[in-house]
Amino acid sequence: MSDATEVDEKWSEFDSFTVVQMLIRHCPALEVPARFSDFHSLRGIKVYNSTIVDWGESAALTSTNHPTLLSLFLIRVNMTDGVLSAGFLSADFPPTVYDVEFCVTNLRELPDDLDTKWAQNLLLQFEYSQLTVVDPVLIRLGPGYLALTGNPITELPPDIFEIDNTYLIGISDMDIHELPRNVTKLSATLAWVFMRETNVSFFWDWADELVERMNPSSPWIAGYSPYCEDLAKIENGTATAFSVTLSPEYSQTLMDPSAKNIEVIGTAVNCKATTRLPSGGGVFHPLFYEDSINAISTPPALLRPIN
Repeated sequence: MSDATEVDEKWSEFDSFTVVQMLIRHCPALEVPARFSDFHSLRGIKVYNSTIVDWGESAALTSTNHPTLLSLFLIRVNMTDGVLSAGFLSADFPPTVYDVEFCVTNLRELPDDLDTKWAQNLLLQFEYSQLTVVDPVLIRLGPGYLALTGNPITELPPDIFEIDNTYLIGISDMDIHELPRNVTKLSATLAWVFMRETNVSFFWDWADELVERMNPSSPWIAGYSPYCEDLAKIENGTATAFSVTLSPEYSQTLMDPSAKNIEVIGTAVNCKATTRLPSGGGVFHPLFYEDSINAISTPPALLRPIN
């Protein structure tokens, strides 16, 4: 089912007051009818392997109609023109929503006023989409954690590391060659940066602050990066220094290859082949599990910005 009439007919069979989870999947041309507004007890919405043609204002997610909504997941979903549907942009968007996860979508930009509609401190994941820049509105939203894994972003703004109340940032599988240089006010709550499978080969001096306040787990997760490749050579004795030319602006801790410092680096930077995430890598959404329970055929391989 896909068109609004067909969807409306099917949804009319349900008791809208008792439905708490909605899963929409395998719809090639999804049109969401106004009847969606009748599902007042929804806590979670997931759309999988579908193309959203129309999710308009008449079917918008609102605090009035969906006062208990907690999560919105779009997995392997395309949207018209690669932008958020009007139904996700109500001025009355439920402030109860705390978890928004988009994974493998054609989302290419975000509206400038999104921070006036969505709540602060969200858990935000826009992974393997088509974002080419870190929109300033993402910074203004002040997410509790922000995962941009796998987007074709090649440069990061300093303020992504300065967001108040953010404890985790995911920038893995991006074609970035360096972290921003001028991070002047590192977020006091930031604890982990997932930056696996990037082209980063060195750390600027501001990275030391995160090392100094690290908890028992490594704050920098950087497996499959040139930095970790260099570190492995230093550890096994085939190299005595990092391959980049050292600069006084670089991290005094993470760029020091001396024998007495290698153990410190080994604690601060996780270069392991796998992580504790469900994906085992840098993807935060449990995509492979999602596919195992929802796919009706083998999904296409992820399009990675870096190979």
